[in-house]
Amino acid sequence: MRVSTLSRFDTSLERIQNSNSQIAELSYQITSGFKGNRFEDYANESNQMLNLKDFTRASDTYVNNISSMVTRLEATENALEAIQELSLEAASLRTLANSETSPEARASMAPKAQGIAESFYNIFNTQFEGRYIFSGQRSEQPPTTVSATANPAVPLPAPTTYYSGDTARQQGLTSPGTLQSYGVTGDHPAFASFKAGIEALWFGLENDSDIDIQGSITLLEEAENQLNNLSGEVGGAINGLNLTKDRHQNAILFTNERIDELEKVDVSEALTKYSQVEAQLEASMLVITRTNQLSLLDFIR
Repeated sequence: MRVSTLSRFDTSLERIQNSNSQIAELSYQITSGFKGNRFEDYANESNQMLNLKDFTRASDTYVNNISSMVTRLEATENALEAIQELSLEAASLRTLANSETSPEARASMAPKAQGIAESFYNIFNTQFEGRYIFSGQRSEQPPTTVSATANPAVPLPAPTTYYSGDTARQQGLTSPGTLQSYGVTGDHPAFASFKAGIEALWFGLENDSDIDIQGSITLLEEAENQLNNLSGEVGGAINGLNLTKDRHQNAILFTNERIDELEKVDVSEALTKYSQVEAQLEASMLVITRTNQLSLLDFIR
């Protein structure tokens, strides 16, 4: 074989090897959709990809935290709505009690007040996913262990000695360095006023006590205002957390798009390149075939 023929043979052989390597790489890209299957395949973008993936993982954690916080707040909101419905029942009863002067008639209304009081206690001890929603950070313990009892009216602010939970609210990590408190603790004035008010109304009806009935009206009116404000605060907290979650989710979408740009291949472009490399391989193999078919006569002609 002449030197020039040998050189052409070696060049073609090298091209075949390169083409085979490229075809293997392109085949993987086309079937998997990724540019590479080894970390070193992304050497130039590795730091950026790692940072982006760390950011996505952290954002996913915040989204999960916020989702748990929102569902717990929604349970709190439902409980508050139930107590507000009791407040409406108590408003009707206190109006009727205030207009009724017969001791017998008042005594007949006492069981209604008792029923409202007992319903309040049941709602107050609501659990969500095995934890008491009004116990603060001591959520494994009920917010109160006492039972509904008819009691004389007390002045405002109503006492919170009934409360056995924690005065600190639940907390959740919603963004880097942001530990947000959320929820409602059972020592809130809305609960204290309602509990004292409905128990005073119960006591006043049983004992035909105008002083306690009038005192219950003051307490229950205060509770009604406090409950409305508290319900608005919880609804606002839910909206605020959802906005924060939306921001995290939008950031995750943007980051994932950037990761895809770094990791994933344009399949149509890879198919085009695959056809080109395949054609080059066939050409190189043809050169090898023709070179191997050369005889001595081809050199002396």
